[in-house]
Amino acid sequence: MLPKAACGHLVQGLIHNFSGPLQIISMQLEMLKFYLARQPENEISKTLLEKFSQMEDQIKRLKDLLDAANIITQETPSPLNLNEILEKMLIFWEADLKFKHDITKIADFAEEISVVAPPAKIYRGFCALFWALVPFAVKNKTAFKIRTFNQNTPVVEIELDGAENLPEDDMFFTFAKEILSPFFVFDSSGNKLKLVFNPS
Repeated sequence: MLPKAACGHLVQGLIHNFSGPLQIISMQLEMLKFYLARQPENEISKTLLEKFSQMEDQIKRLKDLLDAANIITQETPSPLNLNEILEKMLIFWEADLKFKHDITKIADFAEEISVVAPPAKIYRGFCALFWALVPFAVKNKTAFKIRTFNQNTPVVEIELDGAENLPEDDMFFTFAKEILSPFFVFDSSGNKLKLVFNPS
């Protein structure tokens, strides 16, 4: 089994190898768009420009995913935007089509919610937490409400509206609590979970 540091270097190397070709594709698309914009406009050029814009959007998503993967390997405490992390978690879980189409999702993020903590642990902890909560929400057909706010310290609040309780006996919920507890105080009541950042 590889040590964590070796795994981190391996992942960073893979990310670097993917980033180069993506950058080249992005530049080539930009050149094609520039060339088409200088040609007389017709239906084909309009369609191509639309398709190129869609391709650029997907390339940006891939770059964002690679950036997130790179951050996940970092063990040194650094400033983190909690809203961005939670947004990425929601985007990732939209790969579950039932969660994407059948579950009402309400996100209410405060303007600035940042913490200083090891990115690897924060990402792993929230990954485990969402792995417990999202399938539970899908199975029980509950709304998934998430919000962030400041209460002298950053707070994340998740509510599974329509459920009687949370899946606290779920293995992933236990993992999340173990990973995040040094940084957040877990406060659960009924179908609501509050994570209060502990800066000490």
